[in-house]
Amino acid sequence: MGPGRTLNVKVAEDIMGHNVIADEVFGDTERYLDKEGKSVYGALMPYSEDIVAAWLVVERMIELWHGDAKLWEDYGSGIDKRAEAICKIALLTALRKEEELNDRREERP
Repeated sequence: MGPGRTLNVKVAEDIMGHNVIADEVFGDTERYLDKEGKSVYGALMPYSEDIVAAWLVVERMIELWHGDAKLWEDYGSGIDKRAEAICKIALLTALRKEEELNDRREERP
């Protein structure tokens, strides 16, 4: 999966915890709840294409107890690939964590 819509949607949903809505008028839209529980809508962020948007992924992963995420900015070959690399590392990290949790559940009597 390369940078672009599909990767951006996956990151929005699986990392950021947002719902993505394909709207005929507004295009791809992210919806999330603010601290007061109110829905907030905005355009789908270009997480895998823009380093500023990718930094939001890093901040989210730090919130989720992945402190090493602040080092991910150095991955990727060239400035154009850093955002893509950050998104892919975040998704792999989340997948590994989920697998670890599933393994622990299976080990319990």
